[in-house]
Amino acid sequence: MSSDKSIIPDEDELVWLLRHKTRKRILLAIGDNEKISATALRDLLKISTGSLYYNLRQLKDFVTQDQERNYILTEEGKKVYKILKEGGTITPDIFRPKPTSKIVTVLTNIFFPIWLFSPIFENSGLRIITSSLSILVSLTLLIYTRTKPILFHISPANPDVFEIATTYFSNILFFYILLTVVSIIFSGKLTHFHKEGENIIVKIKKVAWSSIEDEQKFILSIFIAMLPLMIYPGILALDKFFKLNLIPAPSQPEYFQVRDLYITLAQVVALPFFISLTAYGRRLNGTSAALVVLVVYFISQIVTQFFFIG
Repeated sequence: MSSDKSIIPDEDELVWLLRHKTRKRILLAIGDNEKISATALRDLLKISTGSLYYNLRQLKDFVTQDQERNYILTEEGKKVYKILKEGGTITPDIFRPKPTSKIVTVLTNIFFPIWLFSPIFENSGLRIITSSLSILVSLTLLIYTRTKPILFHISPANPDVFEIATTYFSNILFFYILLTVVSIIFSGKLTHFHKEGENIIVKIKKVAWSSIEDEQKFILSIFIAMLPLMIYPGILALDKFFKLNLIPAPSQPEYFQVRDLYITLAQVVALPFFISLTAYGRRLNGTSAALVVLVVYFISQIVTQFFFIG
């Protein structure tokens, strides 16, 4: 059985492996039966022998065999099995001591809501519905308030529906490119010495572009992560529709202070969503994901200043 020391350095890759549906089914089947033969496991899961043994090799840190060649869970496998049975989310924290304080757990769930993107990545129906609703709500607010997104910023736009929509979808593309490129850089895969038989493409695929399906999931999830940025257009819409005077007129001196306050609030709410998405979708731990998003946020500030000053 692998020790914690052997697991923790590669915990991000291991967590990514565990999120695979077939591997989760294998762990659940072995855990439910306590021990099971390869033939019985194959018949139970209704998968090919090749697929079974391939996935079992991937799960070598979580599955082992007893003296009778039956498959059983290792101690690490039992931890994962318990989380799967309870409907929890698999994160790198399962390989570390759990925090003793419930407050820490609550704050972690609030400021690092990786639990939100786990079902979105795994459930295609939920992913399509939530991303479609996010697009609908976002475009409605942007068009109604005549605003457009520039990465993490919201700026005034011309009353042109096509221009606003184009800018919105372009912004998603920019987020995708920046989050992916910066994630690859911060993952450290490009700075490690080459492993035997492993080229740079293989290393990059450990972070991104491992499959078209995964990239589609990541892109659709960006629409959802961007939704908190619509707080400012939402306030503008309420102010415009109900005449609540939540935002002073542009001619008033306090206009920019109030506007920037609302935009900053939206950015603060959006950052944890982007950090969690990056951690889940780009196989990074929380710290690395936070650094990636902060770099993208810094780039956003530079781009915004360029647009406004230029």
